[in-house]
Amino acid sequence: MANRNGKCPKCGGELSIPEELEKFSCMYCGAVLTQEELVVVREKKEKNPLEDVLQKLYENGDEKAEDLIDQMLELDQYNAKANEIYARLHFNEILFEHLHIMEHFSRSEYASSFDNYKRQCRPVLETVDRYGMLAEDKGDALMHELAAGLAKAVDEAVAADASLRTKNARALKLDQYKMILAVYAVPMVQEQKLSLSGRLADILVEEWVAAHPKSKIVKGNYEDMVTGFKKGKMCFITTAVCGSFGKPDDCYELTSFRNFRDGCMLRTPEGRALVEEYYDVAPAIVACIDLGEDRAAVYEGIWKEWLSPCLSDIEAGRTAQCGRRYREMVESLKRRYLS
Repeated sequence: MANRNGKCPKCGGELSIPEELEKFSCMYCGAVLTQEELVVVREKKEKNPLEDVLQKLYENGDEKAEDLIDQMLELDQYNAKANEIYARLHFNEILFEHLHIMEHFSRSEYASSFDNYKRQCRPVLETVDRYGMLAEDKGDALMHELAAGLAKAVDEAVAADASLRTKNARALKLDQYKMILAVYAVPMVQEQKLSLSGRLADILVEEWVAAHPKSKIVKGNYEDMVTGFKKGKMCFITTAVCGSFGKPDDCYELTSFRNFRDGCMLRTPEGRALVEEYYDVAPAIVACIDLGEDRAAVYEGIWKEWLSPCLSDIEAGRTAQCGRRYREMVESLKRRYLS
């Protein structure tokens, strides 16, 4: 009884499978596979002469590299060089082809926008994963190179944007790129559930922090966010701010804002529309803030600039002014985190 040795395409685990078995389960991740799906790595596989051609085309920036990659992958999905060059050419697209995706980071749209994003990014993540299985000693190095290159490309894009004339404007733009990484890219990499997904997600965070130590991100995951949206577990802005100060849910400040919502905002069509919009986007804004390590400073800034003046308006009976100020806060935070 001869065995066929190879790797699980889902988790990369080493398997030795009797050749007569048409279907079998991976002993590591439980995936049901066929003999055709087993990744067989031939240690002394003859080098494809087209690999050198592809490398030169890539180094020279020749567009013919794309056509050659397609041909090589069609003939041999597990050609290491073709997967490596494809990843190098397209990895940055997980960010730069989706620069407006934060507009959909809300309770009503996140799940559908994430699924579409995950589907579009799948091909390049698969090439990274296949390369990692084929070249174990080089896979980690490639992932670090890709992640560091992505962080560098962000810096270059910010520096090249002539509309960003001040240091603060550039910092805000950097934050926008960071948010896409935090709430879409890093969770998406994990959700692909490929053999290198967890490691690549860690490396993305690691290389971003190395390049931007003052603009750190925390590794988040899709399940926590989508569950938070669906079950209403994500905090609203006022709740998050007061919570950061150690105030209880029934504190004077939160009670005042809730009374203002129920007694004033919900009594007019315009007010109800603002409250509905707030319920849709506020948890997303809080999630973005919480994924940064400067969350305490951000919440303190929101309190000083927006919520404290709003509370003063409520106490003085200036309901219309409070409503306008609150709308300005929501629009300002949407532009910063969700635009």
